Order: sequence, then structure tokens, then C-alpha cells
Amino acid sequence: MKSSNLLLGLMALACLLVQACALGQTPDLDQNKVDQMNKQILGEKKTDTNSYKGQPWATSSLNDSNKKTNSVESISAVQVSSGQGLSSEYMVKTDSFLKEAMNNGFYVMSVAEFLIKTSADKNWAIVDVRPAQQYAGGHISGAINIPLENLISQMGMIPAGQKVAVYCATDTNAAFAVQTLRVYGSRDAYVLSGGIVAWQAAGMSVVT
Repeated sequence: MKSSNLLLGLMALACLLVQACALGQTPDLDQNKVDQMNKQILGEKKTDTNSYKGQPWATSSLNDSNKKTNSVESISAVQVSSGQGLSSEYMVKTDSFLKEAMNNGFYVMSVAEFLIKTSADKNWAIVDVRPAQQYAGGHISGAINIPLENLISQMGMIPAGQKVAVYCATDTNAAFAVQTLRVYGSRDAYVLSGGIVAWQAAGMSVVT
């Protein structure tokens, strides 16, 4: 309200001056009225000094960067409880997988180890997680082609109860697949290290 009165007072003086300039004469103002107006305007400004004080830019509400900082600082971490049903179950399985991975050689086995294991136990499935065109270009005999991006939806293609050897071109996708199979499929899965290259280097053939 006080700032509005100040603005109105200034506008009134400006109008009088503009009118006087247009008529080419100086306005004959009552000095008492002028003094009273100045006293009112200056008095209001003096008594309300807090409303005219500036604020440091770093903490000003007009500073956008300050708003962004405040918003980031106000974000709190999401608490995960054990009462989230299946999500919590998968988190427990993932935690177990990560803790046991190092002690289990990160679930990686060489072609030689695979051949030894399968000679004594035939209950194994081989999964090729490469794209279909690479699979068509040459794959291990009997391997099931499930491109990595389809692993969740096509996991049922892998016979139940069988251990699983997974390979790809560089072992990276095979490692993702093994974690997915162990956590979400409860499958005893392993990375067949080196993929097709290692398979052929061991003197084994591929089929198309």
C-alpha cells in the first residue's frame, strides 16, 4: 500500500511537470502542499526501510540457480522396505548374486571347463544371446537363440531344470544374461567365455 502511494505521488508530480512544460510555464504550486507531499513520500520511505533493503544475490528468491540448488537439496533418498512383495524378493536375489559372484568366479567358465562338465552331465542348455543374423552366420550346435533384449519374454524357451551356458560375441551381453537368468529365472547359468571364437579355437565346430 505504501509503495502504491509513493508511485501515485510521483505520477502526480510528473503529470504536473509535463503539463507545465507543454504550456511553456512553470507550475504555480502551493509550497505547503509540495512540502507536505515530499514529507509524506520521504517519510513513508524512511519508516519502511526494510521493504527497500536489497538481498544478497546468492540467497535471493529471484536467483534461479538458488532455486535449483534448494530443490536438489530438498530431495531425499527413497527408502526401500521389505514389504514391497516381488520387487523386494528380486532385490534380495540380486544382493545374493553380487555377494557370491566373486567367490564363484563371476559364473564364468572356459570352453574346456564346459566340455568337461557336459561330458559327465548332459543336463545342460546352451543359449546364444547374439542377434539372429549373427546366430544364423554360425553357432554352437544345439544352441537356443534368444537375443539379449528378448531374454525376459522368451526365457521359457530354455528347458526347465537344466543348467545354462550363455555366450555372445564379447562376453558382456552373456554376463547380463547370466545375472538375469539367476535373479529372475532362478536358473543355474554361466558365461561360456570367449563365445564362438573361443569355441572354434578349442577345435570345436559351428553350424549354420
